[in-house]
Amino acid sequence: MRREFIVGAVVLAAGATAALADTLYEKSPDLGDFWFPLDPDSGSFVYANSFVAPAGDTTISDLGMWLNAQGTGGSSIRFEVWGDTGGSGPDAGNVISSTGSLAAFANSGLTYYEASASSGNLVPGNTYWFAATVVGESGPGFYNVGGHTQNSQHSDNGTFWFSNDPSGSFFDGQNFTPEMAFTVRLVPAPASMALLGLGGLVAARRRR
Repeated sequence: MRREFIVGAVVLAAGATAALADTLYEKSPDLGDFWFPLDPDSGSFVYANSFVAPAGDTTISDLGMWLNAQGTGGSSIRFEVWGDTGGSGPDAGNVISSTGSLAAFANSGLTYYEASASSGNLVPGNTYWFAATVVGESGPGFYNVGGHTQNSQHSDNGTFWFSNDPSGSFFDGQNFTPEMAFTVRLVPAPASMALLGLGGLVAARRRR
């Protein structure tokens, strides 16, 4: 799956806490629409793609992906980050972060949508899954999603899985390519921010 980690520069004002720009994990939909649509009435209910958390203590702030609403407009949908079952795929019972139910998106061709998500800390080097799910959602339409060439930007060995199970817990398709195009925005975890702030205060005192 796509992954691009861009870490902003640290800016320390005397006596001020450190500020870090968002870290971005992102892949573009260079293949356009791909796979059968996500539809809460029939068909696919979950699309998930693995990724590996970057170095540093980070927490999720926003989740986004490319969708093409079909029919009379898409159904409601959720973007989530799930844990890994220990090498056996996504763990639907371990939701690390979620946007909650998002209102249906209108027909507009393949379009990028992003929403704030509940914060969830990621462990560096651990595998996680970005999930687009319509389990428990409703609406008259459905979504095609953007596909991304396997490892065309970064060699992260991410894989695409899908579930045609209404509960979204059984995955019919496993270890598929290409990958799904999505974005995970990260910010420093609260503990890291506190340490950076303390470092700034210490540095300011030393200069005095």
